[in-house]
Amino acid sequence: MMNDGQLEYRTTVADEHWRNEELQLARILAQGHPARGMVLLYLQKACTAFHEFEPAFQADALDDRRLDFFRQRLANRLRHLLTTMQNNGLDRLAGAAELAGILRSVESAPTLAALAALTEELHTTGHILLASLEQV
Repeated sequence: MMNDGQLEYRTTVADEHWRNEELQLARILAQGHPARGMVLLYLQKACTAFHEFEPAFQADALDDRRLDFFRQRLANRLRHLLTTMQNNGLDRLAGAAELAGILRSVESAPTLAALAALTEELHTTGHILLASLEQV
């Protein structure tokens, strides 16, 4: 539970890592800063896309011939996030340069396996960016 004056949020997540992340998201949203909230939203959309892509790849549920399609879809998520950060003066936050590097890796990924391998890098970078958003 988080209680900060008027803010109260009760999570249903049992796993400590995910619970702490969820409470961090709630704290960022509670700041009431629209640009930070939108960056958080677009970061979560990008992370979700990668976290859904990676297990589908591991389960051999994807067609290798669709590499360009997946590169484009995942790159678009990251581009939208980075553009939103730039448009709102948040492109110098810790994690922004790493996101730009991940975008370049997505755009040049030679295989679906290379795309899937970026999932954890994005997850780690997301934690850095979330900590930055919370501190701004």
